[in-house]
Amino acid sequence: MMRLPTLIADSGKPLGEGLLLAVHAPFGTDETLSGFPDGLTTQVEQHPLVQSLLQVAAAGVHVVALIDRVGDDTWLLDIPGGQPAAMKLVSRWKQDMSAPRNLAGFLDEAHRRYPAAPLVLALEGHGAGYLPEIDRRQLTPVNVTDGGKFDWQYSDKEAAPILPGGFPILPGGFPILPGGFPILPVNHMPMSTYGLGQALKLARDKGVPMASVIHFDNCFNMSVEVLHTVAPYADYATGYNNYNFFTSGASYPKVFQNLQGAGSATAAQLAQWFADEQHAHLQALVGHPIVAGVVQLSRMEGIAQGIDRLSDALLAAMRNAAAGDRPAVLDLIQKAIELAQQYDSEPGWDLETPDQLTDIQSFADRLVQLAGSLPAVQATAGDLVKLLGGIKRHGDKDVPWLDETGRIVWDFTEQTLAMNIFLPDPVRTGQWDWRSTYYVDVNPDPSKPLVQPGVIEFLKATNWVEFLVEYHKDVPFKAFHVGSIPLLPPTRPQGGGWGGKAVGRSVPTPGPKQRWPLGRLGQRVADWLKRGGRTDPSS
Repeated sequence: MMRLPTLIADSGKPLGEGLLLAVHAPFGTDETLSGFPDGLTTQVEQHPLVQSLLQVAAAGVHVVALIDRVGDDTWLLDIPGGQPAAMKLVSRWKQDMSAPRNLAGFLDEAHRRYPAAPLVLALEGHGAGYLPEIDRRQLTPVNVTDGGKFDWQYSDKEAAPILPGGFPILPGGFPILPGGFPILPVNHMPMSTYGLGQALKLARDKGVPMASVIHFDNCFNMSVEVLHTVAPYADYATGYNNYNFFTSGASYPKVFQNLQGAGSATAAQLAQWFADEQHAHLQALVGHPIVAGVVQLSRMEGIAQGIDRLSDALLAAMRNAAAGDRPAVLDLIQKAIELAQQYDSEPGWDLETPDQLTDIQSFADRLVQLAGSLPAVQATAGDLVKLLGGIKRHGDKDVPWLDETGRIVWDFTEQTLAMNIFLPDPVRTGQWDWRSTYYVDVNPDPSKPLVQPGVIEFLKATNWVEFLVEYHKDVPFKAFHVGSIPLLPPTRPQGGGWGGKAVGRSVPTPGPKQRWPLGRLGQRVADWLKRGGRTDPSS
């Protein structure tokens, strides 16, 4: 009988018998991912992810996956380690893959099937970094207009709450709204950050062991907010700070063949193999630059404390500056943000402000360089740089194939890169990302409808939000960028040029720094809100 590879502790002691790879694949809102690679995949067993997982099982690893696709049932896949011919696919009808109880129940099912095996979790599909937990039932016309006290004005670029006199409300510079932002992305909306933490907690409460490794096989989830949220429930995480090009698990067989060849490995080694093999696979394709990181999740508490100390130092610098000196302090902070590595949150492929995801180690490093006149800021920034050291695993420099002009270069070779953090309105124009109203509302008003039923611990336990509020104190709020989750870029088709289309369909690309339009469904909802919700917005 085949000897199954397993994970070991640093002492060399086995963590269990064999190894279980649990794969959560919510492709049900995306036709490209569902039909990958050519749009012609009609049966779930034909999907390249399933074919990759068969090879993982052939390497001696138990595989359980929950796969949801457009126009198909939600399928539960089970392949015993070393027995790919024994694969079973069972329909679980159609499930809500964005619900925390869906992931929790799936992990409980997977663990019950292979109770002695250490757990490795791969999260597929779309990612966005921080995503708020939102009770959509509360986004009623009454709530989002505060009982009719203001109206929402929309353009094809942004949305703003307007008083009858025509002036934007919220002049304090930070967008806390009484009823939340009314237009949410209608597609590609993965599980919220809070919801992901709740899912892992629910699974632990059911007796599921901590994951030895979580592989965030999606975009932007090498994120302070995401990693801090999952830290109590896993040992290591591998993720990608910017885009992670979709490969449908093509790198997984090599990861677990490495494990099979070694016979055993630590969780740290396995987490590194996830990053290494994804990087090798994408490098061979050319035009797929990524920045990947691996972090021992026990470090996240210290990293959060370091961000809190830096936030306190920045707050003190802004608040204690003489009136004439405050603009210079704000300009110094803004300059550090502008010089730091940005990740894509604005349409167009340039990675620069006003993108609203910033590498936190890069930002701290720029403060070390610029803040000689602010010794407390410089010292705490230097401490944070050290706390984040060694997390980056790979960083490429290449022209991303998505840029049809070929002029944009993504350069991730800087050593001081670790993970992104949400830093909305970085150059203080008064235009905020749609997530901002939830991000800064860390203590929701109990007298108002509870639009945000859960707030992640990072936002409550640190003064990062206080820093953002103070940084924007003198900036009048103007508008929100209309809600849009960036499309996860698939790999370029074989033989495709710089003008090649995304696999399976053409993806429209706005010009540099344009905003995505509201979209037909979003516009119908907007019109419905303006009419006071008198008709069904889906009609």
